[in-house]
Amino acid sequence: MSAPRWILICRLPIRPSVDLTLWGGVTSSTPTSGNTILRGASLSDSTPRTGDTGGSRFIIGCEHRVVNDHNPSLATVERVPLDDLAQELIDQGLAFEDDIFEQLCNIHRCPNLRDHDDTEEATLAAMKRGDRIIVGLSLPTIDHRSGKPDVLLRHGDEPMPNGKWAYVPVDVKNSQPLEGSSKEREWLVSTLQDPWVTAASPSVIGKGKPKSDHSMQLAHYWLMLADLGHAPAIAPIGATINPELGLVWRELDEAGDSYLELARREWNRRWLAINTMRDGGEPLTRPFLHSNCDQCVWRDFCEDIVVEEQHVSLLSGVGEATVRSLAGVDIHLIPELAACDTSASSLESLKVTKTLASAIDSARVFLSNAPTPFLKRGGALVPVSRADVEVDFDIENDRNAFVYLYGCHVSERVSENEWTPGEYISFHTFDRNDPEVEAHTLVSFWNWLHDLVARTQAAGKSIAVYCYSGDFAELPRMKEAVGRNPNYPGMPTIGDIEQLGEQPWWVDMHKITKNYLWPTRTVGLKYVARLAGFEWDAEDAGGANSIVWFMTASNPEHPDAQAMAEKLLRYNADDVLATRHLRQWLDNGTNGRGWSIQPVETLDGMY
Repeated sequence: MSAPRWILICRLPIRPSVDLTLWGGVTSSTPTSGNTILRGASLSDSTPRTGDTGGSRFIIGCEHRVVNDHNPSLATVERVPLDDLAQELIDQGLAFEDDIFEQLCNIHRCPNLRDHDDTEEATLAAMKRGDRIIVGLSLPTIDHRSGKPDVLLRHGDEPMPNGKWAYVPVDVKNSQPLEGSSKEREWLVSTLQDPWVTAASPSVIGKGKPKSDHSMQLAHYWLMLADLGHAPAIAPIGATINPELGLVWRELDEAGDSYLELARREWNRRWLAINTMRDGGEPLTRPFLHSNCDQCVWRDFCEDIVVEEQHVSLLSGVGEATVRSLAGVDIHLIPELAACDTSASSLESLKVTKTLASAIDSARVFLSNAPTPFLKRGGALVPVSRADVEVDFDIENDRNAFVYLYGCHVSERVSENEWTPGEYISFHTFDRNDPEVEAHTLVSFWNWLHDLVARTQAAGKSIAVYCYSGDFAELPRMKEAVGRNPNYPGMPTIGDIEQLGEQPWWVDMHKITKNYLWPTRTVGLKYVARLAGFEWDAEDAGGANSIVWFMTASNPEHPDAQAMAEKLLRYNADDVLATRHLRQWLDNGTNGRGWSIQPVETLDGMY
């Protein structure tokens, strides 16, 4: 272990001081999620045992998931079934895959090996023959690795010195190939007609880098091909076939960003954790809440543990990176974190000081069981802008970012602190067959909003338009809609959308809520509005469910189409009412009407 970098003083009977040297076994750059690999000696090893196999998804996502998968004591634990959205996404992915397979087989006059009774045997025969393109294959298990890359492309026109043909892996993905917001750059892209990397040309396809999970799966396949003696003697590469893009290529072993190395590391780490569990050793993983939990079969099982033990991942603002840092110094539970001393002089020179201090305060707010938020340490109250005419605004879009609903609730001031109940106004479509309907809906909303602003200001009155997390939802989705329909008459420009978010009458309530510490899991609208006393009409209200509802509402042949359309309108109306309720409640709290927001310093010394 490296020398201690700093000391965090905690008021814990069993641990009066904690060495905050971060363990090097987990770094923030490791593209995994879901749990922490804990410190501690293990007498087990990382070698898979007889009968063990791991597919391409074994090395991605949550490490604790794979430990649970291999834990025989959990065999009778009830798993969470796939919800409607997850099943729909799977069905759409399979349909896209089938379409790509059919196109490739027709273009290149090759068979789909999944039509064979023994796909693995057919794969080996095709590789032995040196087929230029192999579709729907199944590689034989090698060194405990199993895998079914969707496509193999032959590399080279002659066998390698070992007498075998070389192949590179390709996977079909019904999603966009890039993630993140890094600067646009060129990526090699080839077509289904001429898919080989030698025929690829540089293309700019957007911001970000190839999705790490996809690259990890391709790295897994490359390692299998290498063990089978079929990997070419070139820099490791792979590609994904994505909608409307063809094949997007990426290197798998770039210096400083090697997915081959990460794939090997995750393989060894996970088998070590599994074998340690099998041998009855001290667990090397533990669950925590994160973004992948929603669609995991172990969600309820892990959440029960997290809630019962009061794990730090329950805290608003404590994300995966903070959870891992805290785990590296043996802080896992909210009471442990709450007992830490935020005034320790050794915190002053550290880059993580602010994040850590905020996490400690979040722990104290959580344990307070208070029904209200607290002011951040050293912070000031942020007033909620009020106006003569108030518009609460929210949009709804499908999984492909198609915006089908702009909903607004408009109310007017009748006295200093009183407004009319207001009315709900929507601009919506449930028709996916008309390519111009999205553009028409946006233009209709845009014209209505700016006409309302102009008329209100001309009458000498003030106006405010409230959204929740507009920088991440409303504004980006509208810009994408503009990008898809730039030539539609009356369509605003992307610059116009950007200026909307800069208007003095545009108020993002999410930015205001972030100034406070909330006793909720997140500062999402569903959490903070419920704390403020608002309830949605639909018990299953949520963004993921609304996507499924829209699939039904936009299918005119579905018997529940009309009912789902009405449910979506009610859901959106509740969303804007929730924003209204939240801001009015916060306005009262910041002005001491009925309740007041207390500084978090009032909790010092209580834990």
